[in-house]
Amino acid sequence: MRRLVVVMLASALLPACGLKGPLYLPTPQQEREIAERKKRLEEREQREKQQQQTSQTQQSEPTEQSQPAQQSQPPQQQQQ
Repeated sequence: MRRLVVVMLASALLPACGLKGPLYLPTPQQEREIAERKKRLEEREQREKQQQQTSQTQQSEPTEQSQPAQQSQPPQQQQQ
């Protein structure tokens, strides 16, 4: 009975071994590709962050086009 429990427990834990990542070491070429991919991703994220910051600053600055012109208009008289 105890042996059955141990076997069942071991068989339940074994499938989780490969879920953390690959079970092999990458070749030097694969390591370079991974590093290049990571670098491109970081550069893209930095560009997107800068674009968001510039668009936010442009939106927060009041411009003449975004604000309606406040001109004093004389009241129109009704024609009879």
